[in-house]
Amino acid sequence: MGKGKTLLISVGMEIMLIICITAANLNPTPILYFIFYNLLYGLIFSLFIPLYCLYKENGVSVSGSVLAEVGFKKPGIRQWGVLATFVVFSVGGQLIPKMAVGEQIQWCLLPMGIAPLIMTTFFEEFLFRGFVQSRIDRQFGWVLAILVSGAMFSLYHLGYPGFRTWEDILLLFAVGVGFAAAYKLSGNNLIVSFFVNLPNAFVTYILKYEQFPVMRVSSTIAAAVTLVLIGLILLLYRNTDQRRQ
Repeated sequence: MGKGKTLLISVGMEIMLIICITAANLNPTPILYFIFYNLLYGLIFSLFIPLYCLYKENGVSVSGSVLAEVGFKKPGIRQWGVLATFVVFSVGGQLIPKMAVGEQIQWCLLPMGIAPLIMTTFFEEFLFRGFVQSRIDRQFGWVLAILVSGAMFSLYHLGYPGFRTWEDILLLFAVGVGFAAAYKLSGNNLIVSFFVNLPNAFVTYILKYEQFPVMRVSSTIAAAVTLVLIGLILLLYRNTDQRRQ
């Protein structure tokens, strides 16, 4: 994939993500929300299109596996070390100051958000880190790749009404750069970046739940169905990938 095409696809998908998430939040009716969010934002633009681009590239990678190219690799000691370091600082940095002053943490909110946040975190990491960052790193270098990945992660939150302030966007840029750095430092390991992002998402949700879309039982069911579809899609893609090698 040429440099210009990589940037064009990245910009195009970023715009579509913002449009889909904005549309989902304009009308909170469950069926419309899930069509725009789970289906369009998630399965189509964050998974199907990147997988299609990978397929068209003929699976050329050092490891021989297309999915390995986007970071599906078994973690080793180095990866676990990067993961532990980032989680301690990101989660501890949010919780410890609040717990130190006796602020009540709304842990009761977490169960309803687990499945939706796992789903969203996967889409974020697969697209922004596994797909976009890997390609920009290879074509433009790791510095620009980390900055672009962080910027895309930050700006796509413009689709969420609760995150449309300069303060939130700048903070999310810093957070996105951190996730991108974890991905790079771990050797482009999607598992590491996912498990760095996920605890941070859980903590951010219970601390700033009013900024998030409302989590209901229907959200959990829809997210669970979507996660099953993600697993089936990746399994089918892996089998197709193996047959092509």
